[in-house]
Amino acid sequence: MSNIKISYIWDKEIYLKATKIAYDYELKRSSKRFIGWIFIAMSQFGVVQAMKGGGVGLLLLSSILILYWYYFRWEIRKSILIKNFKKSPNANHKFNILANEKGITIDDRLIQWSKIEEIISLRDGFLLYYDNSFLFFPLSAFKDIEKKNQFGLLVKANIKAKD
Repeated sequence: MSNIKISYIWDKEIYLKATKIAYDYELKRSSKRFIGWIFIAMSQFGVVQAMKGGGVGLLLLSSILILYWYYFRWEIRKSILIKNFKKSPNANHKFNILANEKGITIDDRLIQWSKIEEIISLRDGFLLYYDNSFLFFPLSAFKDIEKKNQFGLLVKANIKAKD
């Protein structure tokens, strides 16, 4: 039986990276991703309205919404996440993880493969969805690239086996 041990400290940097990755991944699969386009369309209508001599209200509103959507949304979300991180009981907690054919054990709590819905291999680590939540295993948690690849193969084999 192959045991893969990894560990990492759930610090603010990893927490923000994990939530950003999960948010971006879920946004790509959601219809919310088109909201920015709606704001752009509103802006175009606002420009036409302003050029016709009408009010600039729609142009102003849509411009504010575009700035929020493309520039300030993550910064506002990040400040809320930092406040939540500081209150979290897992802040700066060192997670010890063991992955094998039974599942993934995190600090003596076993998550069986049958509970895991999806795994996404990313440049920065792995995003693993289970029970309406996600786990993030950063690349820094693995001793070397070989351990990362072994973990990926183990997870992939066991997730396919449950289908």
